[in-house]
Amino acid sequence: MTPLDADDPSVQAHLTRPRKCIQSDADMHIWQQSDAHHTILLFLMQLSEACVMQPTRDVVWHERETYAASDSVIDRVLALMIELDTWTDEIVPDTGPHRFGNLAFRTWGARLQERAEALLRRCLPPHLHAFITELYAYLVDAFGSFVRIDYGTGHELHMVAWLAYLYRLGALSEEGAEARIALEVIPAYLRVVWHLQDRYTLEPAGSHGVWGLDDFHFVPYILGAAQLRDTTMSPLQMADLSLYPHARMREPRVGPRLSPRDTIMYIAPTHTSPMPNMYTSSLARIHSLKRGPFSEHSPLLFDISRNVPTWPKVHAGMLKMYDADTLFLVA
Repeated sequence: MTPLDADDPSVQAHLTRPRKCIQSDADMHIWQQSDAHHTILLFLMQLSEACVMQPTRDVVWHERETYAASDSVIDRVLALMIELDTWTDEIVPDTGPHRFGNLAFRTWGARLQERAEALLRRCLPPHLHAFITELYAYLVDAFGSFVRIDYGTGHELHMVAWLAYLYRLGALSEEGAEARIALEVIPAYLRVVWHLQDRYTLEPAGSHGVWGLDDFHFVPYILGAAQLRDTTMSPLQMADLSLYPHARMREPRVGPRLSPRDTIMYIAPTHTSPMPNMYTSSLARIHSLKRGPFSEHSPLLFDISRNVPTWPKVHAGMLKMYDADTLFLVA
């Protein structure tokens, strides 16, 4: 991935607030050939390589001030995620009638829009503050639509783009940065948005319905498959293990269920599961949310577990599917 020289005046001269440019098939063709498209895919590949056979790492959620005071931008990004998650606890869901999604999510979004610039200034070293003009939009759009009260893979893509931009600027250049982004920052982001989805009953944005991979996400399956790439356990065995928490909760929407924190660090019994990973965490979350047989509520994931024999093939297939279903989709 080609780095950006943040101090180059010619780079800063082109800074502008991002706007939607893909409106037609012709625009999509331009996007397909663009450096930006290649950068997103390459970034995901680099993150994937960094997390092969590495477990998802736990973030100390009560240590926000410690992360915020660190010289590491990655630590400060984690502090940002923790702060955003506290807002979800603070902003109580609206008790009035609502057909789709809870209106309190708009209050959460208004707070993010109001405070995002200050949050970015705290995260970034001073020489990168000029880039807040562009970084602001990617961050604000990474948590859902505050108008439609929904969330989908397009919003998730904004987070990937935000992190890739920071990476190209050299803000995330510390040793082991790729592994920290993949194994700490992305799971922390998932915890934040899963909490938002649950708290404010967000609708899936642009969902393919039962034939989609997941109602809300794609990236954790890419990185999760990379985490499991060299494991001896097959996709079928790992999918069956993800049913373990569901077996304890026969009524997922009535009785106790997995919290975002529990799901992120979900570990099956130690004699059966090699490590926490985003693939089985995501499957476990689906099982905690949906009723019925796996083959009926998630047929695509079910078919992958039954018909794709190895994790390298799962990972390669996930990248191709992401490119086709998310990066080449006109919103």
